[in-house]
Amino acid sequence: MPKITFKTNYHTQWGERLVVTGNLAELGKGDLSAALKLSHKGDGNWEESIEVDVPSFEYQYVLVNEEDQELKREWGDYRTFSLTNEQEEQSENIALKDAWRAKYHPENALYNSAFLKVIFHPKKYKSPFPKAKKSVAHPIIRFQINVPRVEQHQRLCVLGNIPALGNWGTGKPLLLGNEDYPLWSGSVSFVAGMNIEYKYGIYDTKTKEVVYWEDGENRVLPSHQIKDHHLNIVYDHYFKHPKGDWKGTGMAIPVFSLRTKNGLGIGEFTDIKLFVDWAAQVGMKMAQILPINDTSATGTWIDSYPYAAISVFALHPMYLNIEAIDGFKKVIDKKEYQDLQLQLNALETVDYELVNQNKLRFARQIFEATKGKFLKSKAFKTFFEGSKHWLKSYAFFCVLRDQHGTANFNEWGENSTFSEERMEQACSEKSESFDDIAFYYFLQFYLDKQLHEVSEYARKHNIVLKGDIPIGIYRHSVDAWTQPHLYHMDAQAGAPPDQFSDEGQNWGFPTYNWNVMARDGYAWWQNRLKILSRYFDAFRIDHILGFFRIWQVPYHSTQAKLGYFYPAIPVTVSEFYQRGIGFDYDRLCKPFITHEHLLELFGDQADYVMHTFLQPSVGNRFAFQADFDTQRKVDDYFKSNANEGQIHLKHGLLKLHGEVLFIEESGSEKQAFHPRFGLQNTRSFRYFPSHVQGNLQALYQDYFFNRQEELWTESAMTKLPSIKAATDMLICAEDLGMIPACVPQVLKDLDLLTLEIQSMSKNPNTEFLQAADVPYLSVCSPSTHDSQPIRLWWKESKRDYIQRFYNNELQRSGQAPATCSTDLSQQIVQQHLDFPSMWAVFPLSDLLGMSEELQHPNPEKERINQPDVIPHYWRYRMHLTMEELMENKEFGEHFKGMLERSGRI
Repeated sequence: MPKITFKTNYHTQWGERLVVTGNLAELGKGDLSAALKLSHKGDGNWEESIEVDVPSFEYQYVLVNEEDQELKREWGDYRTFSLTNEQEEQSENIALKDAWRAKYHPENALYNSAFLKVIFHPKKYKSPFPKAKKSVAHPIIRFQINVPRVEQHQRLCVLGNIPALGNWGTGKPLLLGNEDYPLWSGSVSFVAGMNIEYKYGIYDTKTKEVVYWEDGENRVLPSHQIKDHHLNIVYDHYFKHPKGDWKGTGMAIPVFSLRTKNGLGIGEFTDIKLFVDWAAQVGMKMAQILPINDTSATGTWIDSYPYAAISVFALHPMYLNIEAIDGFKKVIDKKEYQDLQLQLNALETVDYELVNQNKLRFARQIFEATKGKFLKSKAFKTFFEGSKHWLKSYAFFCVLRDQHGTANFNEWGENSTFSEERMEQACSEKSESFDDIAFYYFLQFYLDKQLHEVSEYARKHNIVLKGDIPIGIYRHSVDAWTQPHLYHMDAQAGAPPDQFSDEGQNWGFPTYNWNVMARDGYAWWQNRLKILSRYFDAFRIDHILGFFRIWQVPYHSTQAKLGYFYPAIPVTVSEFYQRGIGFDYDRLCKPFITHEHLLELFGDQADYVMHTFLQPSVGNRFAFQADFDTQRKVDDYFKSNANEGQIHLKHGLLKLHGEVLFIEESGSEKQAFHPRFGLQNTRSFRYFPSHVQGNLQALYQDYFFNRQEELWTESAMTKLPSIKAATDMLICAEDLGMIPACVPQVLKDLDLLTLEIQSMSKNPNTEFLQAADVPYLSVCSPSTHDSQPIRLWWKESKRDYIQRFYNNELQRSGQAPATCSTDLSQQIVQQHLDFPSMWAVFPLSDLLGMSEELQHPNPEKERINQPDVIPHYWRYRMHLTMEELMENKEFGEHFKGMLERSGRI
């Protein structure tokens, strides 16, 4: 039975010690009180031995206190001990010399599929092992280290002061193998007598030379620590790369915005290949897109909003390349198709309705002609088996939507409530509706096929395809219909007022019922990420703040300013009194309406408003009549009584509903309340005496900026680790907006990348993003799809604001010009390339702004979304084709040179 000695170095504080836990009984099997307790040998060196009779096991080092409570665990998964050959298996005395893996290290963020399977993924090499000599048995040293950052034509090596390690370059270095990449390992025999000094290096397999030696002091193995063990496994960590932290660049554009010569009025999945080609051509490593799930709810342009999917699994049919469907040439009239192609491609923007109507028409023609062969094909059957857990309900939903003319399942009669039995009947091949069901199978099969081919193409070209996960689900979606228990259907998700919208953003999505989702380990999220990882190796979590707390708007309200954070510690009735605020439910929680206010809002129509919508209340105030006592009732009234002259009335009445100071928590029976965001800006607030205003301000400040931090940390750490563990994709958080103080540390703890926007500094002391405030684990960008591109931002922003940016950030003197020139655009792009962030990702329009030849003539046409306009028509399309962009070698080489000089290639 071999003796195994664990050794590591960690400098502890008083009352702390190290233990080894693992899947052996001798290591406690996860019970820290029964884990192997290491002995301190001085100078931070800890070790202890056990005897085991197994060829492999898993283990990890943990810092505990005197009561065996965990204080800190080394970063990463459990280590694996295994004996790799017969000679190792004969070792009776084995030492494991392990380097502690620090929790916070830049390299930790490279352990995901974006880097391990796309950007790097070097060739496989066998780990070397010295030949056994019968005459004498020298100790064996197995060097091993995790190093993701090795290119395809490179190999890790060890150089040192002994012949087996090349005598510092006079001989051949020890070339390591990577059967378990990113773990590299290789063994040598050792003749005792001198300390071993060594470094790791990067070996170029083409030129047969060491191109990089790691930085820093030599690593040292004292001779006396080696000679007493037959096998010494030296598990190092963190290659000290001489080029510093890895940095890359990417481009962001919605798929629908891509323009190619062979498109059909909209970007398609197959067009992403040209996107990938151009990214590779100029040295970028990431291609980022917006959500691509099916949003076909109304059949109108309103469905162009990509964050309101009717299924979190199904892909949008508008991205289908009709010509790539089997049977296209035989079924579709060539002239008709080409004429339509010319018509749609001549349009400046996407005609969402015309594109979708025609794509579905062509797809239906091909399906009807090929359905017999298609449904019997092996490829479809394989796809169906792997997708039926969502595909059948999606197809059934779509058929019912088509039959009823609405995706609002509440209007579907007996099918308002999902029935698996009725679904199975509809999906039966004997069903009258089976052809319609199978058509949606057909669409999703080819969408998956085309997107997966593109994904593999991107991986082959070392380009990370980055997707986007919306924070919510659409209210009238398959997901809400089939699993309503997973959501709060009586609530709406959104965002509080900000620089994008004075009223806040009401997305209309139901909020998640996290307590129910937790019961099965967040299986819904795990399934979602599993499917996403088929196509992507990185993804953006939209509004990650929603995992800490979501801005929840009661369904009876339409404006987000009448929402509150959930979860949140509410204000109780007793707290009002403790803070010197007399509690009057109607005064604090009902709209504060005076005759003076009515005259201000409605002028000559004030009397009409009073008699039609209001009724007298206490203290010369007014209250809404029962038919109009919520914003939604007001909204519904004007939907059925709409005319231009009444729009002003509607907006005024909605504004009156906003004259409250507190929102009652649903189900609290008037016992729990949340401050209305921006309550100090209401007329209601101004009518209180100054001392009460001060007390209300203090309560507001405490609620939003102090009391919730611990709760929100716990809320995020309950969900995010489980969701992160479900995927090996690189996760990028969209953490913009009103950011709780706890967010940066949680994201750092989980190795999630933040999003840094130059015009949205998170430092309250700076107006614009500063390099010193940019963490390495981040994505920096000059703009997003929700903000103006650089040139439009420059044009539409206030002049004094742009002047400060021009003088202070760009370090230019004099008067700021009215428009953003190409050299100014380039300087802004260069600033982002020079930021210390792991990624710099640019919307395509911001890059084209550097070229007079390539930029759009009108920067107003480059806006993708306008958050304060709901609904907004998402229809932006490139004004030039991807082919034309690729043909402009001068611009491509110029941008590539910028990346090279910035160390991002």
